[in-house]
Amino acid sequence: MIIEILSNNKLNSFFQQLENIKQTYSELSSSCLHKDSKMPWTEFKKEYEKIGGAINSDKFSHIQSELIEEVIYSILEMLDGYRNLGFDIDIVDKQTGESIINGLQLHDKYRDFINKE
Repeated sequence: MIIEILSNNKLNSFFQQLENIKQTYSELSSSCLHKDSKMPWTEFKKEYEKIGGAINSDKFSHIQSELIEEVIYSILEMLDGYRNLGFDIDIVDKQTGESIINGLQLHDKYRDFINKE
């Protein structure tokens, strides 16, 4: 029981970091829709400005969040063995040497995590 709680805490921390990444990059991309924004990270400044003329930044942020969420979900499916890698992957706590996956389906658990928010 204690191991399961610790595993869930670690898994939740992992998912929260994925959510933080999603939020950071959806906000970053939507902030670039304004002509005055600085975008040293992209080659598509003009395209962002055109998009900004067609859609407001809040809606664009939601679209970006949805897309990033699906990319994360697909990566987790790959980690769960659904993408024909030819080998198994695990996520291990380096301090304890224990798997935080423990036979779970990460992509399903991630969906549960984001639906709780």
